[in-house]
Amino acid sequence: MFNFLPRNTKFFDYFDRDTDILVRAAEVFAEFLERSGDPKEYSRRMKELEHEADKVTHEAMELLHRSFITPLERGDLRRLTLALDEFVDYLDDATRRICLYEVGPILPEACAMGKIAVDLAKAVKAAVQDLRNLRSKNNRVREHCIEIQRLENVGDHLHHIALASIFKMGMDPVAVMKWKEIIDLIELAMDAAEEVAHVIEGTVLENA
Repeated sequence: MFNFLPRNTKFFDYFDRDTDILVRAAEVFAEFLERSGDPKEYSRRMKELEHEADKVTHEAMELLHRSFITPLERGDLRRLTLALDEFVDYLDDATRRICLYEVGPILPEACAMGKIAVDLAKAVKAAVQDLRNLRSKNNRVREHCIEIQRLENVGDHLHHIALASIFKMGMDPVAVMKWKEIIDLIELAMDAAEEVAHVIEGTVLENA
């Protein structure tokens, strides 16, 4: 299937655009959690990034429907495209919930999860970029996937700590519900990053 790569590089152009947006969204989200500015402004910026990601996803899916020959399996291309889009969607949802619920001081664990989201986004970008060069001896795509899974495990651990924290802090039940929803959304963004790694690893094994 990779013999056709030169004819279908546009798919990878879309992935490059998507991962650029993904990194920017993660950085905006992490900055937002530090509360260094107007929450409404951060929500607006995140929504713009989410719209950008949706546009790229739509264009990539349109190309997939029009293409007879694809550089990767069609199902893998679809899963990869949707996972990248979901990462940004969940961060946007978490941002909007924080603004809507006016939860007050941000939990330290949530801030830590935001920083891991940035690292995950950068690792995802590196892995996706290396898909262009799967046959190169210098290709590090599997290393990037291992790093994504390591970071997701760290994020998962922080998620558990955060959940334990909100139940131990003596918050009122409504505040607990609000924070649980926010923390779960960040965790879902991290799961989307792990899905990217799973798709890429499967592709590498199929084409070894």
